[in-house]
Amino acid sequence: MQPTYTFMSRSTAKPGKFDDLVRITKTPPQALDSDTNGVIAYQVSADRERNSVVVWVTMDRKETMYDYLATEKGAAAHGSQEEMEEITETFEMF
Repeated sequence: MQPTYTFMSRSTAKPGKFDDLVRITKTPPQALDSDTNGVIAYQVSADRERNSVVVWVTMDRKETMYDYLATEKGAAAHGSQEEMEEITETFEMF
């Protein structure tokens, strides 16, 4: 399997929400890896001192992620927008 797409993001947590940020950022790549055959590698790096979490997922193709997120199971694994807004101070996607 050849990698053709990498998703990467960096998030920071609102005060007192760092552990929640780690929880909500690690769930989607774990689910994507478990439920599809297109994930080559992923990493979730948490830095408490910098109050940030970096996620990267390398896949066989971009559609692996977007097609999965379009499913009911993928949407559930991604989490609710409301919860993300309660926990996340900043979010950047590269």
